[in-house]
Amino acid sequence: MAARSEYLSRLNPVECAFKAQGAIVAEPSVVGMVEDSLVLVRKLRSNTFHTVVRARLKAVEDGTRVVLTAGMDRVVFVFGCIFLTAFLAISVMFLLAYLRVFQSFQFSDEDRKNWLFLTMPMICAVLGVALAQLGRYQARHEAPFLTQMLVDAMGAKATGKTAGRIRSERRKEGRPAPPKSASGDDFGSHIDAVDVGDMVDV
Repeated sequence: MAARSEYLSRLNPVECAFKAQGAIVAEPSVVGMVEDSLVLVRKLRSNTFHTVVRARLKAVEDGTRVVLTAGMDRVVFVFGCIFLTAFLAISVMFLLAYLRVFQSFQFSDEDRKNWLFLTMPMICAVLGVALAQLGRYQARHEAPFLTQMLVDAMGAKATGKTAGRIRSERRKEGRPAPPKSASGDDFGSHIDAVDVGDMVDV
C-alpha cells in the first residue's frame, strides 16, 4: 500500500519538473523519469522490492499542487500478487485432493502421509510473503530520502492532512510546530526525513 502526502510549491508545474530533473541528475544514487505532470524516482541500487516515489504535478492558483505517493514498484507488486494467488490456489487444490472431495482428483494413501509434499505450496506462499516483507523492511529508508529530495528540489511545503500529521508528530517529539501562513499551509519549514518516514508503509 502506497503512502500519500500532499504539498504546495510556488513554482509552476514546468519549473517543478525542471527542478526535479536537476535533483535527479545531481544525485548519483537515484534514477527517475520526469514529465510535465509526473515525476518518478527510485534508488539506483536496491532490492527487488524497492520503493518508487511518484509526484503528480497539478497547476493551482498559488503555484503547483504536488501529490506524492511512495510504495512498492507496481510491476513487482502485480507479479507478487500473481505469485501468491497461484500458490494459494495450488494449496486449495491440494486440500481438496487430500480430503478426496472429487473422485477423479485425490491423493493416494501414501501421498496423504507425505506432509512435506502436501504443505509445500503453502510453505512457498508464506516464504514469498516473508521475502517481500524483508525486502520492504530493507528499503524502509528509501521513501523518506526520495521524498525529501523532491520536496527540497521543488521548494514544496506540506498542506492539508500532511501538514497536520507533521505538526502532530512534532508535538509528540517535543519540537516546535512550524509557523503557518494565512492560508493555513506550513510555509515556515520543510518536512524532515523523520516525519516522512512515519507516513510510509513498509
